[in-house]
Amino acid sequence: MNDTKAYYNLKRKILINLISAGSALLTVIVTSSFMKFYTDMVGLSPAIYGVVFLIFSIWNGINDPIIGYWADKRPFITGRGKYRPLIRWSVPIIGFSVITLLFASPGWNEIVTAAFLLILLLIYEGAQTLLGVSFMAFTVNTFLNTGERTEVQVIASYVNMIPVFLGGMIPVWFLTGEFSRISVAGIFSGAFLFGLLLIWIGSRFIREDEVFYKNMEVTQGLKELLVLSKELFKDKTFALFFIAFIFIQAGTGNYFSGYLYYMDNVLNASGLQATIPDVLTGVGQMLLFPFIIKWVKKFGSRDTLWKGFLIAFVGHLVLTLPINYWIAAGTYIVILLGYGFGSAINPAIIGLVVDHIELKTGKRQPGVVRGIIAIVMLPATSMQPLILSALLSASGYIGDTKHQTAEVVQAIRYGTGLIPAVILVIGIILLALVPINHKRELEIQATIEEKHGKKPELA
Repeated sequence: MNDTKAYYNLKRKILINLISAGSALLTVIVTSSFMKFYTDMVGLSPAIYGVVFLIFSIWNGINDPIIGYWADKRPFITGRGKYRPLIRWSVPIIGFSVITLLFASPGWNEIVTAAFLLILLLIYEGAQTLLGVSFMAFTVNTFLNTGERTEVQVIASYVNMIPVFLGGMIPVWFLTGEFSRISVAGIFSGAFLFGLLLIWIGSRFIREDEVFYKNMEVTQGLKELLVLSKELFKDKTFALFFIAFIFIQAGTGNYFSGYLYYMDNVLNASGLQATIPDVLTGVGQMLLFPFIIKWVKKFGSRDTLWKGFLIAFVGHLVLTLPINYWIAAGTYIVILLGYGFGSAINPAIIGLVVDHIELKTGKRQPGVVRGIIAIVMLPATSMQPLILSALLSASGYIGDTKHQTAEVVQAIRYGTGLIPAVILVIGIILLALVPINHKRELEIQATIEEKHGKKPELA
């Protein structure tokens, strides 16, 4: 049996993050490109897709605290762990739902198509939530130091680079080009299977500390859970963080759905040309992430994060203007570099909130905390597609043509530029007001490490 830090060397930190890489690939394709797939290749109207996505978004928020509560209550099983089995259980359910989603027929009645889409999306989201809650809880409980959490997340960002690139490139290439629905379904299925394989491989390298879980107090019973939830929202730090992230997620979430329409129907870019910003962003983020680690250690999670989102805000404003392809490509790179701060820091700062809540309540429940945050935050992530679907429907979007009217083009510009910018800047202001500066962050970190002590063994 080995010490935690000794076991989780660089190699194993990379390997466990294959889980986040596989999940990210699936998430990018499903939440960002299925709107384009269903409106253009299956023939579902943007308005009906918007209704389906709204219901999906509500379920997205409701199921997280329930699944998080259940996951936190599960006992540690010697030889198997606490959260690792849940990660593995999610794989076949995700695989069944997402691959089946690809084979809706254009000949179906729209109501049948909508029901088919909704049911499978709900199944997918439940399994994806089980995966996300479990992996997040594992990382928060395994890596207690904020600096190490950020390091692990940056490693995840590097590991995610190729899968996320594929998850972005494949839809752009095949949904803006001249490919059949069956061809796209086949390519997407292959990508999904690759993502699921990554998750399964990564789960093999998870080792959980039995001693840590034996000493961890959790909420018992629904009544106590409700009391805990009320206590969370009475806490100024949690409440402000919660509201800030509603706006941030609403402004940044599922940007890729808008990106596809912007490239295809505003710039009339397709295939390789449409993928260039995605490729260059990957290179830029690889260069950026080491600096983010340094800035977090120097300035703290909160201040580094809101400054990064400010970069994205400026980019969204530019997208509103009638710009050419190369300016738009450069602007998207700027936006995604700003989002890169979020992908690197968000898990660490949520872990910091978990630490803060433990010091307030005496209970450490990352699954529950994440679930409560997700009640509104995850549906907020769907705001961009919902707003965009409404704008497309109102402006007269036609799914089977690349060249749209001036009204549709302007609607896409507002849906990808001005509206996200306004929402995002509100979140930035609120995040900057969260009362956990760098000094307080270090204090919380030291107290948590002292409380739990050194984790001696892995099971």
